[in-house]
Amino acid sequence: MYSLFHFLASQHSEEFAPVRCNEQTLRRLVRYFEDVVTENKLPALVVKGQCPRGNPQLEQKRLAKLCSTASQVYLFSCLSDCPTREWLPMHFPKLTAIEESAYHAMESGSFILVLNDRFCGLLVSTALTEETAQPIKTYEMMWSFDANVVFTAIEYLMAKIIALNPQERGQFESLLNTSTPNRISWKLGFSLTTKLAMLMQRQNELEMATNRISYTISNTLEIENVLQSAVEEVGQALKAKSTELLLWKGKSKPTEENSTNGNAAGPVVEAPKEVQKTYSFYQSGKRYRTGPLVAPVESLESYLKPGTLEIPVKYHNASIGALVVDDDTPGRLWEDEEILMIKTVSDQLAVAISHARLFRQMQTQAITDSLTGLFNYRFFQVSLDREIKMAERHHDVVSLILLDLDRLKKINDTYGHRAGDAALVHIAQIMKQTIRTADICARYGGEEFVLVLPRCTLDEALLLAERLRNNIASTPLPKIGQITASIGVATYPFCANSKEDLIEKADQAMYLAKESGRNRVMTFVPKPELQLA
Repeated sequence: MYSLFHFLASQHSEEFAPVRCNEQTLRRLVRYFEDVVTENKLPALVVKGQCPRGNPQLEQKRLAKLCSTASQVYLFSCLSDCPTREWLPMHFPKLTAIEESAYHAMESGSFILVLNDRFCGLLVSTALTEETAQPIKTYEMMWSFDANVVFTAIEYLMAKIIALNPQERGQFESLLNTSTPNRISWKLGFSLTTKLAMLMQRQNELEMATNRISYTISNTLEIENVLQSAVEEVGQALKAKSTELLLWKGKSKPTEENSTNGNAAGPVVEAPKEVQKTYSFYQSGKRYRTGPLVAPVESLESYLKPGTLEIPVKYHNASIGALVVDDDTPGRLWEDEEILMIKTVSDQLAVAISHARLFRQMQTQAITDSLTGLFNYRFFQVSLDREIKMAERHHDVVSLILLDLDRLKKINDTYGHRAGDAALVHIAQIMKQTIRTADICARYGGEEFVLVLPRCTLDEALLLAERLRNNIASTPLPKIGQITASIGVATYPFCANSKEDLIEKADQAMYLAKESGRNRVMTFVPKPELQLA
């Protein structure tokens, strides 16, 4: 059996011009038809078809308001045990609920028909089956105020009502007789058409903004630019006074969402987070929100707070941040399609942030020594080559310190290899605490470490090396006691004329320190002929 959408498409192919929309927009379109009845107090015959989804309290409230105005409401839906429905309609005197087991097989999208003596209108939809696997459902939808199309739909619906509830036949035919239009109000039709067109235009604007953000995310790994651009796009698309993306410090544990059968997910409050970084967009150039950020709450009601919209940014069910949109415009409420847009963006940003962090972690691992956390040999070679070239260009100097842990083999033999590793880590920590910000500290290999000192003269390098040697010797390691290091120093171009030569000279100075009794600093002194050269 055809759905209402396909039945009308076959009967009125020339008048049928469906357009695409998402589920949130479709719900709002249905509400517009309901508003025609409630706002104009039309005693109309209303026939609806839907899988009862959405916030139960809001939906029940809308249904109660519609039933209090309409002459009769017929609600087609799936069975009460359908796993996708989220609420059961309450009993209203003017409501006839018709459940059918084949509802989803025939009516894959919502529909609504309004018939009054001075207005008739119809909206039908169908889900696009090829896209049902997508997280956001897409529908084909069509509306019409043509009496011929509406009455074709009436014939279809009347046949279904008689087949499912034969006792309703007399009442339905009586309602048709009293609701048949005899003087169409074009003003109502035109007003509704304008609202529908504006909503479709708004949906298009939000989708275009979302697509621009998706394009930016997929075409660059510059995460800072991506996040700032996304915040600005969201703020402009939602016409909000301020938009902020807040990223939390540390790792978040996955949240558990509580749900009750037939009800929306219960609120799950996360512990307050410490903000690591904020990306902001202010419509007037000034900060709007001055109060503290509350932890995001996992419930629909939290999204609909007047003035503030907070959506958690989550990856693998762990909160890594929040998108916060603020607007204190009187009467400002967040519509479904706006919430959908920012939730879609937050999901995309969560993936982008996680991928960027993973990429950064892989980059760090590629240049970092896993034991000490210092840069590795490869990064040292690249960095020294770069600093040598910079020194050549600016007629400057580069110093190199090569450090060797004394008697590591004895530590390993006496206390075990774990103690030897602890000694290496200990030296690495002291080096980090001793060097300048611009210096490059790396593990050279085995028990050897290296320091690249840009724009550092030989005398300055010797002072730093002596301070480093003293810090190591004066800081005993638990269970091992005092450890020492032998250090060699060389400077380009005073001691060497190339990168390889500089490493060789520092290495010679370090071995000279070992041969001279260890726990000391030595430098390579150029021969007089080299100085003259």
